Amino acid sequence: MMKNASTLDRFCGCEGLGIDVSKASLEICGIENAVALRCELVNSRGDIERLARTLQRGGYAGKIICESTGHYHLLLGLVFARYNLDLRIINPLQSSKHQKSRIRKTKTDQIDGYVLATMCRTEHDLPKPAQLQPKQVLMRLKQGQLHALDKQIQKMSRSFAAYAETYQQLDLVSGSSAEMLRQVLTDLKAAKHQLTKELEALFVEQTQNHEDIDRLRALPGFSPMVSGLVCCIFDRQAKSDRSWIAYAGYDISVRQSGTWKGRGKLTKRGNSYIRKRLYCAAWGANMHYSEVHQYYETLKASGRNHVEALCIIARKLLRIAYAILVKGKTYDAKIAFPT
Repeated sequence: MMKNASTLDRFCGCEGLGIDVSKASLEICGIENAVALRCELVNSRGDIERLARTLQRGGYAGKIICESTGHYHLLLGLVFARYNLDLRIINPLQSSKHQKSRIRKTKTDQIDGYVLATMCRTEHDLPKPAQLQPKQVLMRLKQGQLHALDKQIQKMSRSFAAYAETYQQLDLVSGSSAEMLRQVLTDLKAAKHQLTKELEALFVEQTQNHEDIDRLRALPGFSPMVSGLVCCIFDRQAKSDRSWIAYAGYDISVRQSGTWKGRGKLTKRGNSYIRKRLYCAAWGANMHYSEVHQYYETLKASGRNHVEALCIIARKLLRIAYAILVKGKTYDAKIAFPT
C-alpha cells in the first residue's frame, strides 16, 4: 500500500528513491521505515529543479534510481548532476529481474517506481553515480539521431532502388516525383555527413588527451571518428576488456544444459551506435590491411561466415584498444594479427 506524499520534503527521510520516467511525467517513490511514499511530477525542468532543491536542502544522501529511457531521462540526469545527487541510471533489463520476482504480475508506473526504490537497498551491482554534463548529453543525442538517420537512409535507398527497377522493367515513366525523392535522399545523406562531422568534433573536443586518439589511429580501420568515440565512451577504470566488449554488445550469450550446448550469439545489449562503428572499422580494416585480411580468410576457412568474421575482428580491435588506452601498450601488427 502506497501513501501519497503530502509534500516533497517527505522524501528527504527516505532510504532510497525510485523514479519511473516517461515522456510526460515522473512517478517518484520512496521508502521510509517500510512505508512507501509516492507522488507524480511533470517531466519538466521546473518540477525537476524543485525536487532537486528540496532533496539537497533536506540533506538527502541516499541513492536515487531511474531507468535509461531513450532520452526522456536526460533532463533529470543533468539537473540532478548540478545538485550533486546520487542518481544511478540503470538498464531496464536490470530492473526487469526484480519486477519478475514479484508474485503479482501487475505493472504500473507506481509499481515500477517502488521496484526501483527497493533496488536502492537490495541491488549491489549498480552503476556509478551519473554525473551527466551538457556536452556528454549532446554527444549522446547526436549519436542517437545519427543512428536513426542512417537507418532511414538505408530504408529509403532500398525502397527507391526497388521501385526504380520495377518502373524500368514495366517500361513506365516514374515522373517528376522520382526526382524529388532522389533529391530528398541526397539531402538526407548531406545531413548525415554534417552530423557526423559535428559528432567527430565533439569527440575530439571531449577527449582530454589527444595523444590517445593518435595512438588509436594506428589500429586498422580506426578513423578519427572511431578513435574519438572509443576515447570518450569507454570506462578507463574497467578491470578487464570484457567490460568493454559487453558495453558494445559484442559479448556472446551461452546456452547450455547438461550435455546439450546451443549455438552462441551476440547479446547486442550494449551501445548499438558504437557496435556499428566498430563493425564498419573491421570491414574497412579487412579491405585495406593485408594482415587483417589474412586473419579474415583464416576465420572463413574455419567455417565462419562473412558477418561472424567481421564481428570477431571488431571484438579483437576493441580488445587491442583497451590494451592501448588502459594497459599502455603499443599496437604491433605482428602480435595482433600473426601470420
